[in-house]
Order: sequence, then structure tokens, then C-alpha cells
Amino acid sequence: MKYLLFSLLFSFSLAASEIEFRNLTFAEGLAAAKEEGKPVFIDCFTTWCGPCKWMSANIFTDENVAKYYNENYICLKIDMEKGEGIDIAKNYTIRAYPTLLYLDEKGDKLLVSVGANRDPQSYIDNGERAKDPENNIPYFLANKSNNFKNPEFMSAYFSLMSEANMIETEEVDEYFSSISFDQWLNDANWNILMEAPLSLENKTFQTIIENSAMVQEEKGPEAIAFISDRLYQVMGQSLYRARDEAGLEVYRKTKQEFLESNYVAKGTVDFKLNLLEYQKEKDWQNWGKTCLFGVEKFYWDDANALNNVAWSAYENVKDPIVLKSALRWAERAVELQGAHHIIDTYAHLLEVNGQKEAALEQEIRAFEIAKAEGASTDAYQEFIEELKD
Repeated sequence: MKYLLFSLLFSFSLAASEIEFRNLTFAEGLAAAKEEGKPVFIDCFTTWCGPCKWMSANIFTDENVAKYYNENYICLKIDMEKGEGIDIAKNYTIRAYPTLLYLDEKGDKLLVSVGANRDPQSYIDNGERAKDPENNIPYFLANKSNNFKNPEFMSAYFSLMSEANMIETEEVDEYFSSISFDQWLNDANWNILMEAPLSLENKTFQTIIENSAMVQEEKGPEAIAFISDRLYQVMGQSLYRARDEAGLEVYRKTKQEFLESNYVAKGTVDFKLNLLEYQKEKDWQNWGKTCLFGVEKFYWDDANALNNVAWSAYENVKDPIVLKSALRWAERAVELQGAHHIIDTYAHLLEVNGQKEAALEQEIRAFEIAKAEGASTDAYQEFIEELKD
């Protein structure tokens, strides 16, 4: 009897210390929500998603988080690449993982949260917001028309809808066409522009490009860097999605039209796209020549960009002039940010440039930093052994 009581208590303590994800289908989960008067919480995951695994191990086992969700939600855990998860991902436009989906008993979105926040309280806050009839998706949808001229409301609206993948570019155009361009640059509206889905065909994005000098003056170089990154992403996706000559022609036309625009930082975008074009074609000779022309001009203060081109040069280029320059890029990246993976790149470039002892010293440094941070050190240890031989 004592053993049975202990077992029951032990089982209860385990259940209370983690979220109870019920073994129900999606339809059964909605039915349970209706019966119990609770909304539905779905952990939308994939088996390859590292942050999903971290969240399961560190957040869903948090005592306060578990208690909150077990008391307030019907909790489901569904693989988005298997079974009914495939249709769920399609129907709810889930494009990144982890995605946390909060639904009412009818299956309508209350809130969507993307990513694995490290603060357990944020998950409780999201759960409360999803249930709050004056702060969730249904509330903002119902009140959008009456608040269309309120930048603070619309900023919150677009932020919420953006994460839920519920914004159309036409809606963004409609809002910004209703206000003057100088109003675009206030903090609330600028937040919308940073989160909204924009494309080169989009009227709002075209207006930003045409007025980029004013943006640079009012919002500073960080704003231009953000716009340039968005331009690069949009055109880069067009390049990589081109499967035939017709697709490539669309990309080339789009790029040429952009180069004829008045955008203040089109040289940066052009340089990055040229690198991408050569990389796609595996034309490492011209890729290297392009790097020699532009890396120090456009990337000199960006540690990650310097590290990426330095490592690509190490892996793909044989030209000693490019490799010598890549060593300089890697050294600069270390000066800017002494992360272990950046130091590792520097060590490899030292080795390929004939500085084996210096390479060993830097690789040991990378190993020690990675070990202290709890990161994987296997590759570093392997390279250290190679350098010692």
C-alpha cells in the first residue's frame, strides 16, 4: 500500500512538472476544447528543429509553465511533417519552427508565436494574451477599421498579424497610401515597415527605395542596412527560384531596374547579388575577383559577413591572392567579434597561408572558448590534431 501511494505521488509530481500534451487528433483537441471550455495550444514542431528540442527540454518542463498550460489549455504536440501535421502547417501557413499555435474551439487563431524564447515567463504571457479578448488576433481584426489612422494600434496589429502570417502586401499598401511619407518614418510606422512582408513589386517598397535618401537622413545607416538586406533577400530568392532561362530573365530584369533606381546603397546590394550569382554557378574564380573588389568596401565592419566570405574562400578558392586577402578578412572578423567559430575560420586561413604554428594557437583558443560555452568541440579537436602532425 505504501509502495502504491508512493508511485501515485511520484507519477503526479512528474505530470505536474511538464506540460501534458494529450494524445489526441486535431479534431479531437478542438472537441475537448469545446467540452472543457478551454482554448487549444499546439506545439508545431519538426524532428530536425534544434530549438524545438531545446524548448521541449527546458521550457515545457518548467514548473510554472507546465502548471499554467495544464490548467488553462488543451495541449497538443504535432509534427508538421507527418500525418495531419502536413495539412495543419499548410492551413495555418506555418513556415518556421518552432511555431506555437493558440486556437479557439472553432480552430480560429488567437495568437501565433514563432521561435524559442529563453524566458519561461514569456510563454505564460503569450498564453494570457491569447485568451485576452482585448489583446488577441480576433480583437485586432474586429477593431482594425475603426483604428486605421492610429499608428500605435496599426503597429501592434501588423506585428501580431505578421507573426501569424496573416498579412497581405495589399493591406500594407492600403495603410501607407493613406498617410504622407514623412509619417512613414515615425517609430510606430517604421516598426510596421520592418515587419511587413514587402516585395519589389510592392508599391510601399518602391516608395521607400525612391525616398531612400530621406530614410537615411531621418533613420540613419541602420535603416538603410535593413532595407538593403531585405532587397538582397527578395532578389536573391528570385535568383535561386529560377529553374530555367525564363526565370533567370525575370531576375535579371528586376535587378537591372533596381540598379537604375535612386536607391542610395544599391552598390552594396549589387555586390552581394554578384557574389550570389557566381556562387550559384560555382564560378569561384569570378567570385574571388568580386570579393577582392568589394569585401573590404562593403563588409569591413560586419564580422559575420567577413567570416562567411573568408570561409567560402577557404573551402572553394585556390588563388593565393584571394586566400591571402581572405586571411585579412578573417583577422578583421576576429577583431570585431571573437566568437569561437570565427576564430576557427581564422585558424584555417592561417594554415592554408602557411602559418601553421599561429593556426594551432588560434584553433586551441577557439576550442577553449567553445568548451567554456558548452558548444561542440569535436571539429576543433580534430583540426588541432591535424595541425600537430
